[in-house]
Parts: sequence; structure tokens; C-alpha cells
Amino acid sequence: MKTTINSWFLGCVILFGMRPAIHAKDALERWQEMSAVEDRKTHLVPATWTLDKYPDAKTLKAHSKVVVLDQKGPGVVTGLHVSDQVGCDQSKLILRVWYDGEKKPAIELPLMDFLGDIEAKAKPYHTIYFSRVRGSHNFRLPMPFREHIKIEVENPTDGNAFGYFETQWDETKDIPSRSGYLRVVYQSATFRFPHEELVLCDLNSSGTIVAHWLQLTGDHPSCAGGQGTCEGNHEIYLDGDPTPTYESLGVEDFYGHSWGFGGLESDFYTAIIRYESTPRNGTLVALLRTRDTDRITFRKSCKIILTYKHDLGDPYNPATGKGKAPALQPFVNGAILDVPYRSCIYYYSKDSFKGLPNKPDAGDGK
Repeated sequence: MKTTINSWFLGCVILFGMRPAIHAKDALERWQEMSAVEDRKTHLVPATWTLDKYPDAKTLKAHSKVVVLDQKGPGVVTGLHVSDQVGCDQSKLILRVWYDGEKKPAIELPLMDFLGDIEAKAKPYHTIYFSRVRGSHNFRLPMPFREHIKIEVENPTDGNAFGYFETQWDETKDIPSRSGYLRVVYQSATFRFPHEELVLCDLNSSGTIVAHWLQLTGDHPSCAGGQGTCEGNHEIYLDGDPTPTYESLGVEDFYGHSWGFGGLESDFYTAIIRYESTPRNGTLVALLRTRDTDRITFRKSCKIILTYKHDLGDPYNPATGKGKAPALQPFVNGAILDVPYRSCIYYYSKDSFKGLPNKPDAGDGK
């Protein structure tokens, strides 16, 4: 009977595309954690919604700020549920997070980018920490704080934002000493593809990377169909290693895909969340990856470089099975393409922020 049930379940997975199978297995193996009654108290704090119990709630009017959580610790924010914000350009809203009385925000970047809805244009998708659903967003990376946390949203636009926020957090007796604070390295700029190497982060602390996303706009025929910009290598240097400690030979591979960018898709850990044609028949693509047991952990430092230098050279020769990417041949002799990009790396660290500072939103990415 057990074999029959297992076969029936596997059939459902295949027939209906129930990709949660592996995740469900993980949950079953973590039954002790799931069934534990912890010494905690859960709170949910609504904000900016006036059409219900709190008609006098402060809203995100034009050129204003709203504090959605201002809380003494110890505790941990376990989820953010944020609706679409209509009436303004929601891609311009700014999120700031302070921990434990810090003078400067530990996190500061466009709200929608933080939520994994890059430029507020991502298609619906789902992963373990981020999801973009109809009219809303869910963010599930824990944000522990020991003494205090303050979360603020700013509306710098000329329009009044209409929507709401729900912040879930747990009151705890203490925060374990090994727990770090959630931080980000965020960039929005342009690079000279494919000859300029991008330093996506340069952290001088211990930490662990739990999620990251990257958006590239290759407005050139060589980038049609998701080609061209997919050829870059991620080289990660940990703890001062002189050669890459971790390297992935293809942007799509670093994000859990293969053979270029084929279109929109997502599972519990990886997602292609934007896939759009550009005016000159190229491709804008945005990829997101969440990490669980495959987190990238370092003791002293972490430097991530995106480079295309290894894919420039003589074109691929089928007879020898050697050569370089055909899509990059127009650039071999030094031609460049200005590629707007956005990048965000989410990591935990117990140290003060000592890494590459956030590059603030540049509007059009230039």
C-alpha cells in the first residue's frame, strides 16, 4: 500500500508540476523543528492601511516617510507582506533598516528591489524567501535584532502611495551569539561589457550569503534570446585566497540554470523573473537564487567578481571542440557595449558593515 501511495504522489508531482516535492521532504525531515513550541511570542504589525480598523494610520504620501516597525529587542522579523503601492512609481520607494541604534542604515535600497521585484517589473514567481504574487510581495529572510530595529519606507515621488505593509516578528528571550544581522550589498549602474570586470561585493568580515539576484540589460543582437550576457563567470575569493575558492563558468549556472536564459521559470530556490526583448533585439534578464544548505560561508572576507575575459578569443570550432562563445565574437577586438545592471547580495554578518558600500538607485540604471 505504501508503494502505491508513493507512486500516486510521484505521479501527481509529474502530472501537475508539483515541484515542492523535495521541499516537502525537507519539511518532513525537520519535524522536530516544525513541531517545537518555542519560548517566543509572535506579533503582526499592519501599517499604512486606512480602510479598516485604523482610519488614521499614517500613509505614504508624496515626499514623506513612514516607520512600519520601531521595536525594542531581542526579536526577529520573520516576514514582510507588502502590497503593490498604487498612485506612485513604486519602483522609487526606498527601504531603510537600522539595527541596535546604528547611526547609518544597515540596509538602504529601493523597496521593490529588496523584495525581489526588480524595478517593480518582475513576473510572478515563488522561492523559499521571496515571492511575487498577484498584487503583492512576500519576503521571508529572518532579520534578527538584539536591542532594537527600525524599518522605514520613504516615498520620494510626487504621487501618494496607496497600499499596505504587514510586518511579522517574534519576541524572543535572546538572540544566539552565532546569529548575524541581515545586510545587503546593492548596486545599480552600468558597465562596459564584456571587457570590464564587475566587483559585485567585497566584504571584509565573516558571514554567510543566503540569496542574491542580478539583472543585466544586453541591448545588442549578440544578446538575443538570452545569449551574450550569460557567458560571464562568477569568481568568488574567500578569506584572501589568491585564486577563486568558488567559481561558476556561466551566469546562468551560478543561478541554477543551463544553456543560456531560456525564459521565465522558478522553483523553490532559483528563478528567472524578468525576460524581455530590448529595442535593438537584445535581452533584459533578471535572475534570483536563494540558498539553504548551499549557502556561501566565509571566515574573514568575500569578494565576488563577474568577468567575461575567459570567453573572449577565437570562436568555437566544432572539429576540435575548442574555442570561445560565438555571441561574444563582435567584442573580441575591443568593441564595448554599455550594459545597465542591478545586483543585490543578501548576507548575514555579526560585524559592522565594512564591505563595498551600496550604490544608490540610479533611476535609469546609468
